[in-house]
Amino acid sequence: VIGESARRHNFSLYGYEKNTNPLLSQTPNVYHFDANSCATYTTAGVKCILEHSSTNELYEILPNYLYRNKVEVVWRSTNGGEPPLHIKNYQNKDELMTLCKGEGCNYDEVLLAGLKEQILSINNNKMLIVLHTSTSHGPTYSKKYPPRFETFTPVCNSAELGSCSRQELINAYDNTIVYTDYILHNIIETLKQLDEYKSAMLFVSDHGESLGEKKDLYMHGLSLNIAPKEQYEIPFIVWVSDDSIRLKPNEMLSQNHVFHSVLN
Repeated sequence: VIGESARRHNFSLYGYEKNTNPLLSQTPNVYHFDANSCATYTTAGVKCILEHSSTNELYEILPNYLYRNKVEVVWRSTNGGEPPLHIKNYQNKDELMTLCKGEGCNYDEVLLAGLKEQILSINNNKMLIVLHTSTSHGPTYSKKYPPRFETFTPVCNSAELGSCSRQELINAYDNTIVYTDYILHNIIETLKQLDEYKSAMLFVSDHGESLGEKKDLYMHGLSLNIAPKEQYEIPFIVWVSDDSIRLKPNEMLSQNHVFHSVLN
């Protein structure tokens, strides 16, 4: 699962004082690692997640490599900015909407529509499914989650972030993390139902986000050598289906760990 603009500071799994991870914090076999993104904008961040190493040289990205080697690859997206994908099964939001019913279809829950059924229909014992979310992308964070996830109030409803109070802005952003928690929990519950498969879920964000902490900086996109840490300190969350999958202890991960971990 590729997160959008999710910074780890606002995940209670990482010690944030507000309970933004009420579900994941109660889920067995969930691990979280500190990680840094290799960029502060989506196209470069997603490319890094799909590459084996941060380099300007041209290498085959993970989904293309796996698909060429007879792994079933499904890419579902409510976002964009990925490198060229040479796979058969790419589903955008419009296509997923035809499978979806209810309020959540207007948000990133649409990525879960028919997911279990799709997995069961795949006649291949090796598969990679990528869900590319857009949940925490600004500037109108309050529009990125259903109303029932407005856990922290009052919220900023304006695209002019400087016009909102700091607390309103942070509340709106934190609600996107609560919604992310819900989506990841649902993915895990779906995989648990498929107990004939050995499975794992990796969630890593493309980059972080500024919320006005320094010099009135908002959102993301600064050059990495001058960007504040809020724009590149990201969550890296892993769930494994059983204890036979061993996770190595790591103090700090990069986005490139996705490539090697999936191959393993």
